[in-house]
Amino acid sequence: MKSTIKIKLPYRKELIETMQQYSYSANRVIDFGWNIQTNNKRELHDLTYYKIREETNLPAQLVCSSRDKAVEVLKTSKFKHSKPIMKKYLTIRYDARSFALENTKECYYVSLSTIYRRIKIPIEIPEYYWKYLDWKVCSADLIYNRGLFLYIVFSRDIISPKISDGFLGVDVGINNIAVTSDKRFFNSKQIKRKKLMFKRLRAKLQSKGTRSSKRLLKKLSGRENRWMTWVNHNISKEIIKCKEGTIVMENIRGIRSNKGKRFNFWLHSWSYYQLQSFIEYKGFINGKRIIKVNPYHTSKSCSRCGELGSRSKGFFVCSHCGYSLNADLNASFNLAKHHSISDGVSVPVTVPDIQAYEHKGSSSAIACEPMDKIHPL
Repeated sequence: MKSTIKIKLPYRKELIETMQQYSYSANRVIDFGWNIQTNNKRELHDLTYYKIREETNLPAQLVCSSRDKAVEVLKTSKFKHSKPIMKKYLTIRYDARSFALENTKECYYVSLSTIYRRIKIPIEIPEYYWKYLDWKVCSADLIYNRGLFLYIVFSRDIISPKISDGFLGVDVGINNIAVTSDKRFFNSKQIKRKKLMFKRLRAKLQSKGTRSSKRLLKKLSGRENRWMTWVNHNISKEIIKCKEGTIVMENIRGIRSNKGKRFNFWLHSWSYYQLQSFIEYKGFINGKRIIKVNPYHTSKSCSRCGELGSRSKGFFVCSHCGYSLNADLNASFNLAKHHSISDGVSVPVTVPDIQAYEHKGSSSAIACEPMDKIHPL
């Protein structure tokens, strides 16, 4: 199991300048890779390593780390459209050779490689994170986002309790963000109102186009993402409280097709994947087995007789046996009937990710903090 904590660091000039040179190094690798149309790590290492060591003051390990990030971006871009450009203060990925978390009698401190020397910074770890301090320290990400933050990744081996019997189907959607086969509804009325409020504010700020409005747009985006993450955390915690040992969900990959302007807004702004990933890692911790199945006809098949029916305005009616009920609840019943492991995939997962933009047109995953509040849905 892996978990991530977020620590605020004091402003240090050495770290800021290291992030700038780290970004320069990654952009140099991207330039080479883009020009010769390759994303082969070994080939790019041979072409760029010694040049970057001469052009920057980065230690060897950070040169290799920036190269790895550049290679990931090149693989994601697939050499289509415009060449990706890393942001000015690029997140630094530290490993065990360039980062350490140490403890003295007085305090904890982190040791980080920079362009000048290895520096030690005293840190204050909130009480909530003390439970992770006896875990194994894996890596860290140094992020500049209106301040310096260090995301430290911990890991440990866990023994899952014995999986109990029973299957719980979880259907995700727009009118109801989640419906479970034990007849629990998580309505999305509040979520829709909030998203429409953010949409109106974005439209108003985008129409102005001033520098201050662009700054506010950036803040607004972060606020909406944090709020939606908080909601998904609390919904997933409620779902995991079920007595069933296996949770069955739809494999939602490829659902974002073009279905009209109005519907596309809701479909593309909904965080289905994040909610499912939260359910997965919380289920793993609590000894639940997670299965993802093909969603084909889960909403159109009758959960009683299995024949196809009709779905209209959130209600399902079977044309064969006349059975009728809420369409999302019917889908969750159908998911709960997918008992065969071969129908889906059951995998252990780590703490979920949120997105932080690292370059124009793409993103890099950063692990998020645990949430404890209960959302009043």
